[in-house]
Amino acid sequence: MVQQDQAERLRELSQQQEETIMASHLPARSEYHKKKREAAKKKKKKKRKIQNPLIKILAFIFLLLPITIGLIYYYHVLHSEEDPVKDDDHFEQVEFE
Repeated sequence: MVQQDQAERLRELSQQQEETIMASHLPARSEYHKKKREAAKKKKKKKRKIQNPLIKILAFIFLLLPITIGLIYYYHVLHSEEDPVKDDDHFEQVEFE
């Protein structure tokens, strides 16, 4: 019996609390979101634009530098078709048809 009384008292308290909190006390949805947007605009940071063209050019060169080094390495080192016999006097060059 004591447990049922405790449960009933808790139910009554929760019902009273629900009745005291009504939707009319809350702000309208449009007002809430309007305030939220205004707060976000205040916090929003301004983006810096790079106005100096020298910085843009240097950044572009910095990005192209590894690509050019790679291409130079690829063509000069990997595709070098040197004939080792051509410059040597001890060997004779023979061509087949």
